[in-house]
Amino acid sequence: MAKIGRNQPCPCGSGKKYKHCCLSNDQASRAKAASHTQPHRPPATPPGFFFGEDDLDKLSNSVVDLINDGRLEEAEAACQELKEQYPEVIDWIHRTAMLHEARGEIDQAVAHYERTLQYMDAHAEDFEELSREPFRDAIKRLRRSPNVAS
Repeated sequence: MAKIGRNQPCPCGSGKKYKHCCLSNDQASRAKAASHTQPHRPPATPPGFFFGEDDLDKLSNSVVDLINDGRLEEAEAACQELKEQYPEVIDWIHRTAMLHEARGEIDQAVAHYERTLQYMDAHAEDFEELSREPFRDAIKRLRRSPNVAS
């Protein structure tokens, strides 16, 4: 199984980063499985390793929360803030795709999901192949939508 990076989109499709979604459950499952085969050892945390939520995470995840709450104008403003503050990071592209999808702007959503994949391809060393699947699935699903332009 391919390793999923902590800052990559969660493969469950929630739209949140893996570290704020399924990472803890996955770690617990792996730990439980390992405890049956290996003696207990305390986990080693590298010096300076940060498990908390930083400003980028907070802003990025706020877009997901705003979309889920139907507060799309505020989500748009947060997407713009992401783009301005963190233009080098994938989050603003992905969150903008989510916003367009929530608004029913299918063509724009597909374009931004495709742009997300292009970013991942351009930074392939930072993304596992498996992390691309939710975006490919979203594109396929949206292209089947009756609202997509021919």
